[in-house]
Amino acid sequence: MVGRLTRDPELRRTGTGKAVCSFDIAIGRRIKDADTGEWKDADPTFVPIIVWGDQAERCGERLKKGVPVHVEGRLQSNKWEGNDGTKRSRLEVVASRVQFLFIVRQESVPIDAKPVDSINESQGQSDNINNDNDEIPF
Repeated sequence: MVGRLTRDPELRRTGTGKAVCSFDIAIGRRIKDADTGEWKDADPTFVPIIVWGDQAERCGERLKKGVPVHVEGRLQSNKWEGNDGTKRSRLEVVASRVQFLFIVRQESVPIDAKPVDSINESQGQSDNINNDNDEIPF
């Protein structure tokens, strides 16, 4: 899944000292309007994520609300009884891998990623890029 954090991650420790980090991501998608044929944004899907161990510590230190991430993991269903006696459940993703999809400055402040061409142009290196797409086999 690829989405953006809807809140800052919460990093905590279990009784045995193992790190666990939790955050939610919003996953957007585009749909084609059947009447107009135009593409539009559909309502986002909000997914709770749980990360364990060393990866949890990295997520807690580096991630902030709004940054994009790629998450791989498994679904887990939790069931419990609320204080009022009602049965509750929650479906969440237990992450096996979290990739950060942003550039980090030295002071660990995320900034929006720029396309490679934009980065090279800002560094004065755009002249060395071959933009001939005719040789691409796909």
